[in-house]
Amino acid sequence: MFGRETFIVRVAEDAMAPRVCAGDYVWIDPDEPATDGRLVAVRDPGRGGETVVRLLVERDGRRILRALDERFPERTVDAGNETDIRGVVVFVGNTV
Repeated sequence: MFGRETFIVRVAEDAMAPRVCAGDYVWIDPDEPATDGRLVAVRDPGRGGETVVRLLVERDGRRILRALDERFPERTVDAGNETDIRGVVVFVGNTV
């Protein structure tokens, strides 16, 4: 079901609400291909390297990391920061 390197991170922000909310847990698979329209986990240098979830949008040869909440800035993925993508979100859950 999940790849061997899948790991879990607890989300600390509401940038992707209502799809992924603060306090949710996300399962991240680094072996899944990061393609247009997928939710991805990325290192955020503006937050001390913390892992955050963003929507990957591919347009005109560019890869853009976008939050659903427009208050969070977009970020372009290029050859210099491609490794910032830690993997693809394959499951979202929370506690009961």
